[in-house]
Amino acid sequence: MAQPFIEFAGNRRLLWIAEEWIRYAPRLAEWAMERLVNRRDVWSQYTVKPDGRIGVVMLPIKERRKLGTDMVTITKLERHFSGRSPGHLVGMFSISDHATCKWFAIDIDLHDEGVTNADEIVEANRTATLEWAGRLREQGFDPMVMDSNGVGGYHIWVLLDKEYPLDQTFDFVDAVRADWQSFGLPRKPEVFPPKRAVGPDDLPYTLRLPGRHHSRHHYTRIYNFDFVDENEWLEGGEAIEAMLATRPAKLPKPKKSKAKPLAEVPVKKLKAERKRKPRVALDLDGVLATYETWQGFEHIGAPLPGALEFVRELYEIADIVIFTSRCSTDTGGEYDPPSLSPGQLRIHVIDWLEKHEFPYTDVYIGQGKPRVSAFIDDRAVSCSPQANPAAFDDALGNVRTILHRKSKPRRA
Repeated sequence: MAQPFIEFAGNRRLLWIAEEWIRYAPRLAEWAMERLVNRRDVWSQYTVKPDGRIGVVMLPIKERRKLGTDMVTITKLERHFSGRSPGHLVGMFSISDHATCKWFAIDIDLHDEGVTNADEIVEANRTATLEWAGRLREQGFDPMVMDSNGVGGYHIWVLLDKEYPLDQTFDFVDAVRADWQSFGLPRKPEVFPPKRAVGPDDLPYTLRLPGRHHSRHHYTRIYNFDFVDENEWLEGGEAIEAMLATRPAKLPKPKKSKAKPLAEVPVKKLKAERKRKPRVALDLDGVLATYETWQGFEHIGAPLPGALEFVRELYEIADIVIFTSRCSTDTGGEYDPPSLSPGQLRIHVIDWLEKHEFPYTDVYIGQGKPRVSAFIDDRAVSCSPQANPAAFDDALGNVRTILHRKSKPRRA
């Protein structure tokens, strides 16, 4: 059997993201079973052919469907979200066996980024996606905008608060895409559910669940509507947390008159729109954990008095990103290189946080500094010369204090 993620070898960022999806797979499986599985007796499964090509089949085969022995299970969903092989990936039907829907979606896709006018299609896809998502948000929905393939294809996925009739759900999502030509899209985007009515044995096409892409080195990213001071696209644990926090919404009652494009439908404002919290980077050693002398990458001291209470209060106003040099291979020559990979060290930090019940959003192992609103570090030195004329002098004095050196006058 091939080693999992061998095709990602050398790509530390992608391997980190893969580890994130594995870590969250049990939670995602439970969430998907509740929110995304309209029927358990059929699903689509990706397959890896002997020549390496990726295919997709509907399971179970027709002869076995009535037996009820092959079902969508938590195990199957967890395998999908762990994504160790393209052959573990699955797609779900948007219609139940009694013609209802738990969700609707729009697939604004780009299958071939090599076409002559690919740049124009990508821009048109993005414009249409964000416009439609914005209209949905104005109506009280909480759409998940997904970067589905990394080259200009997008999914808009909306969770519903209960099962709604198929015809009502289709009419609504069909109206959302009604003005697709005005954005310059080359074809009408597919919608889910794809039909207004189905027969007893009619099984329209499925939509692949979020996570690993079946043929590209890409994982689902989630658009951050509050990205002014943060990342525009969330990935890894941040993307997953955003998905899990998505709020199901009511489908408006159908009007007696012919359905109009969403742009013409009266807007129902949200009473209080959910805002994503700002992110704060928090150091581990000397802030949360006792630190006296270096005892190796795998040793983390006991929690400092008051640290847990501090973090719990901080978590009420901000998403917490643990930012520690333990998860970096750049030791600067001060310590021997760690025997574990950054991902393994990250898991060691996560185990410590969860053992002591510290709330957190992520443990950062990316390149450079994470994009956050503030840093909390026992060795941090503030220096804001645009706001404080004495910032350089103050910073130099604070650095000398940290380094246990006597302050000396600055040179002119």
